[in-house]
Amino acid sequence: MLKLNRRLLLWLALFLTGFLIFRFATLNEGVEDNPVRIQEKLRKAKNDESFIEEVQEDTQSDTKCYYDNQCALPQMLFRVRTETDNLPPFACLNDIKLFDTENIGRGINAAVLNGSTGDIIEKATFDVTASDEKLMTWLLKVPHASLLVAASFGDVAEHVSRQSRQLFEAFGAAKIDKWRVGSAYAIIGQRGIKKGEAHETVSKFLDDSTSAKLFEGCFELPIAEAKEVDLKIDGPPVHRADESKLAELGAFEADLLQRKDVEYGAKWKNCGMSRPCNEDDSIAVHFFSGEHKDDHPKMCIGGRLLFDKDLNNAGRGLNLAMLEPKTGKVTAVAHFDTYEDESHGLVEWLDAVPTGYIVAVVSFDEASNQLSEMARRIFYEMGSSMINRLKFRASWYFVGQKGIGAYTPFEDLNIPQGNNWANPIQTSFCLPKSLHKWAGRKEASSSLSSSSVADVRNLPKRHFCAKYDRHEEFCSGPNIDSPIMPRHLHDEQRANDAIFNVPILVTSGLAPDSLRMTLESLLNQEGLNTQMVLVTYDKEYSENADLAALFHVKSVAIQSNGSYNAHLLLSLSNAFSIFPDASSVIVIEEDVTLSPDYLQYFSSIYEPYKADASVDLALAFNSNGFADTSGDGQTVYRIKNHLPIGSYLMKRDLYEKHIRLREFCCTERGNWDLRDSTSLIPALSRVDIRVDELEKQNTLFRRNRTHSQQNHLINTEFETSEEYSTHLNQLIHNTKKSIPISDVLSTGCDKWSSRLNPDSIKSILVTYSKKSEVESLFECMKMYLTPKLLRSNKVFRQVHAAPVDRSDYSRRKLKID
Repeated sequence: MLKLNRRLLLWLALFLTGFLIFRFATLNEGVEDNPVRIQEKLRKAKNDESFIEEVQEDTQSDTKCYYDNQCALPQMLFRVRTETDNLPPFACLNDIKLFDTENIGRGINAAVLNGSTGDIIEKATFDVTASDEKLMTWLLKVPHASLLVAASFGDVAEHVSRQSRQLFEAFGAAKIDKWRVGSAYAIIGQRGIKKGEAHETVSKFLDDSTSAKLFEGCFELPIAEAKEVDLKIDGPPVHRADESKLAELGAFEADLLQRKDVEYGAKWKNCGMSRPCNEDDSIAVHFFSGEHKDDHPKMCIGGRLLFDKDLNNAGRGLNLAMLEPKTGKVTAVAHFDTYEDESHGLVEWLDAVPTGYIVAVVSFDEASNQLSEMARRIFYEMGSSMINRLKFRASWYFVGQKGIGAYTPFEDLNIPQGNNWANPIQTSFCLPKSLHKWAGRKEASSSLSSSSVADVRNLPKRHFCAKYDRHEEFCSGPNIDSPIMPRHLHDEQRANDAIFNVPILVTSGLAPDSLRMTLESLLNQEGLNTQMVLVTYDKEYSENADLAALFHVKSVAIQSNGSYNAHLLLSLSNAFSIFPDASSVIVIEEDVTLSPDYLQYFSSIYEPYKADASVDLALAFNSNGFADTSGDGQTVYRIKNHLPIGSYLMKRDLYEKHIRLREFCCTERGNWDLRDSTSLIPALSRVDIRVDELEKQNTLFRRNRTHSQQNHLINTEFETSEEYSTHLNQLIHNTKKSIPISDVLSTGCDKWSSRLNPDSIKSILVTYSKKSEVESLFECMKMYLTPKLLRSNKVFRQVHAAPVDRSDYSRRKLKID
């Protein structure tokens, strides 16, 4: 018995010794593999006192969260990685995941933690596509000295306004202004620390597909000295779009990311495969097309059934799922009976898939009978090489990607013999999330295919150009990958300019290329806030909606009778409804190109325009701004009863009192009836209106006009009605020559100006007594006279530079009173 006990003790001692040796070895191995330890050693070697390191992390590295015993209390381990070309962002606090693949969404993902203990207070995701107002409201409520960990997901930079960026500065952010299209942003900040003391990064998605920007390290809380700060948004009140109104008007009808109708079925480990997939870069999938019409299709994604009997309406035709590629999350599912029903719904669904997203399809029973050529073309553009061979009762599965520009290797097609059903397709595999890992693909026969899909810089633009062929220069080789974003605001003193918070309504017509040129000139305005731009378009012209999305602005379809009158009235109604707190709206009509100083011009006149109750409109187009009569970029006039043409700033009061309840406003451009309204109008137009040959028959467009090509400082003579009247009276008083209009007409249009001595007479005063005389004078001078101007019994004033030969005469002003 004693010998037995001794042997047992000996074996126990040997086992314990072996276990301790093994545990010590694996512990050291873990330490060596821990990137934080490596960075700690490097830091000590360099005598670097910083706590946070920005490291290059291999995409296959550990994304798990863990404690690190080098982070001695009260230190904590933080790991935050930005989104990359093929990976979503993630963030850890010690062994707690703040957000990762499982709980992340498009927009800004954020967590607020106790600034002393690191305890999680709240986590939230904000989809800023329609508006960033909820993000701003949330940031304003973050308690003093709280820690903020946030990362962007999706190309959403142009949807985050200047006001939101200012709030991030209260958490120590300094790099957020550099966050633009094609890049990701992440921050570890704390409310009340100085600007620049936060740990943050801005990294391009395609900087290096094999590495990711990672913050990790041990540090104490607070990050820096946190002072009590009163969080507020500088500048004028923020007017954001009413998201519920946008939804009511159908702005999200085609946005599959807004829908929450995915029903998950039973869990199925590895989707039936014996070995799991690498979750970091692939997704387990399974497809089964069914054996006969009384069977049912199956689709499994990521270990969960998506289509099965009585699940997500699985059935005859095509069964589709849409996946976000970096997370592998299913964001939408749909079923279309393409045997019996036409393909309109299918085409709309496929069109609404965002560029870069994955589409998985499995057929069942019969799917070809009503499958349209348009639907087949879209599948082809997503990478299908077999769609055009899909025949009666064939079996088909397909996994493609919007904007792939190449053939996918994940597709199979079984053709039936005679009228029998084809052999079923049943397959399981690990689907790579990243497009450039889809080995075995061939170049698609597309003019937009590049040498490497990994080199694609602007996938949304490439897809748009592949879909529509009318935008030649925009889609040409050198321009195809150019980023689409507003010009940076160089004058930081204008950061809180009130004009950036005024809604901009773009009323698109029936020509998408014209809308594109308008939007290009709009994004050429420094400091433009794309959150404030709304495009309205005819429901039958969905290309305009695609253009709006490409330019990062909202769009709403309207169903009018096709008339200019109905389209404009409905557009105004939508704009004032969607922005319920806005006191004014900037309107840009179709076929308008903006001058470089368009927004700056409106900015210069906005305060006096807003303060003067007698002013209803501020115009950007001068109907008499001809090349030989206009050039003064500093002067702004006050005009009674001048009609809004091309582009204008309109007050809500004018809309509510004189426009909203009308069934009629105008049959054509400029044919408004707004009696007794006062407008501010520039001497030099800030827009160019493109007209076709038919419209040139309108007297409004018989002569070419000029418009501003540079920034101009605006004088202040127009600021109040009294000041402007005083200014005009002073001009009249200083005029040395006065003649009746009858003398001008009797002398002859070509002769009267030659009698003036430019050295002694700088201007003349012309008086009139009859309406016909004014009409004759305008005709004589080849000026445009707005017909409704003469309906008023009040004094009509016009300041005009007479046509002159610049080699012989200095500029002369003609005043009519």
